[in-house]
Amino acid sequence: MKFFDRLALKIFSIIIFVITIGIILILTGIVSLNDVIREFAIFTNGETGIKVILGVSTVLILLALKGLFFTSKPESKGKEGVILENTSGKLVISKESLENLISNVTKEIPGAETVSSRTIVDRNKNLIVYVTAVVSKDVMIKDVSNELQQKVKDAMKRTADLEVKEVNIKIKNITSKKVKGLPLPETKDNIETQEKIEERKAEEATEKSSKE
Repeated sequence: MKFFDRLALKIFSIIIFVITIGIILILTGIVSLNDVIREFAIFTNGETGIKVILGVSTVLILLALKGLFFTSKPESKGKEGVILENTSGKLVISKESLENLISNVTKEIPGAETVSSRTIVDRNKNLIVYVTAVVSKDVMIKDVSNELQQKVKDAMKRTADLEVKEVNIKIKNITSKKVKGLPLPETKDNIETQEKIEERKAEEATEKSSKE
């Protein structure tokens, strides 16, 4: 919102506030309506009072016309994406591109899946990323979050040359979906199973070499 629009809004708000307080005082009997009318008549009886009222009325009319017919365009900085500027011009990286980049980064992490993401630029032009994700019950949420934060920062810097101030992650759900390529937890049963697999592979290799 531009300075003139903010000023007009403040003036309008003050006028409405004063009128509202006056109506409340009259309705509650604290101030008499006749007294208000009498004071207003005394004030407008002089030349100065008439000029003041005409000036205020003119300002209100101009503000009304400005709001009705000359509405300023809303500012769109950062809403369509991230704007980078240099001496040659501007570069706008759309939010869709950044969200696709985050989605691709999440696919590289076993046990994580992006549900949604959004990026904003704060007043200091720092990029802040919000990611909502679903993770598998087979992974450690803290480790996945740390890896996702680091990978998002690295990808933003490598692909878009953007420094990320924060990567805020919200885990929306935990699923029972199995994760391929994820190492088994080190329980007694899993260790024995892994040992058996290694023994079988060794036997198969020995048999193959003996046949040759």
